[in-house]
Amino acid sequence: MYHRLTKNRKDVPSMSQTWVIVVSVVAGLAVVGALTSIVAALIVNRRQRRIGSPADLGTWLAPWLPAANVVMQLAHPAVGYGVYESPVKSGRSDLHPVKRGRTTALYLAVATVGTEKDKQFVHDEVKKIHAQVYSRETSPVRYSGNAIPLQRWVALCLIRYFVDQYEMVYGPLDSAHRDRAVVVGRTLATTLNVPAAAWPTTWADYEDEFSKGLAEVRIDPPVRKYLDDLTTYRGLRVQLGAVGTLIHRMVGPWSLAITKYGVPQEVRDAMQWTITDADRRRYGLLVFAARVARWTVPFPLPVGYRLYLWDMRLRRRMGRSVF
Repeated sequence: MYHRLTKNRKDVPSMSQTWVIVVSVVAGLAVVGALTSIVAALIVNRRQRRIGSPADLGTWLAPWLPAANVVMQLAHPAVGYGVYESPVKSGRSDLHPVKRGRTTALYLAVATVGTEKDKQFVHDEVKKIHAQVYSRETSPVRYSGNAIPLQRWVALCLIRYFVDQYEMVYGPLDSAHRDRAVVVGRTLATTLNVPAAAWPTTWADYEDEFSKGLAEVRIDPPVRKYLDDLTTYRGLRVQLGAVGTLIHRMVGPWSLAITKYGVPQEVRDAMQWTITDADRRRYGLLVFAARVARWTVPFPLPVGYRLYLWDMRLRRRMGRSVF
């Protein structure tokens, strides 16, 4: 019996051996971390050299930032009331949030990775829809859905959807790659009703145009409530019942937090938003998760967009409505 106990005790590491194991593990993790950092730097450099379309800037934050972009767009009073008062009920996000999400993603897919034929089809269809959107006598502001200045503002916001999510995860793009983002982002405007000549060619020109738009920001109470409901998924309670209520309560606060960070200060002020400690924690966790995810699987935004293209083409062949 004594012999057996002695033998078993030899199998247990001593205190010094335990410390050697701990130090080895820590050192190993440090080496892995260093190698990961090097690989990450190479990934960033490679990705920055390959901005063939705005979709190449996609990250795992892509599903979280659409609301911020919508809030930015509708912060312009003419765009805000145009959407809020729109008679095209089938395209309203408060009435048909799932469909609206699909068609918005489809537009981004076509504008970024679609063929010229795809772009022309969507351009024509969107133009027909926007022709129905114009101000009435009771409208607080004058607007027309096909007005070039309003559509240019929408496109100026759309390019930020891609640039902002990339920079939140990978850090700032340099000036050359920001200029490149503006150039490849031109199709976000021309697939609407904006002539190519009306689109900026450098990031400096873009910032100048965007700043002019921010100077016109105004969000009145009806539009503000519409956007609050959209950002927190409150509208899903009507569409999806108990499931929608659960999404509103569980996901809504996280969506609101990252949306606050995803809009300029002028828009936050117009929405009467302040960033709370809870918002900081949620935003930090979402960005951290997106950074961790990039080590494993880069967010396949171009691939996802191609799925939307196939869906659109299939709908057209089957004679089904796309929008």
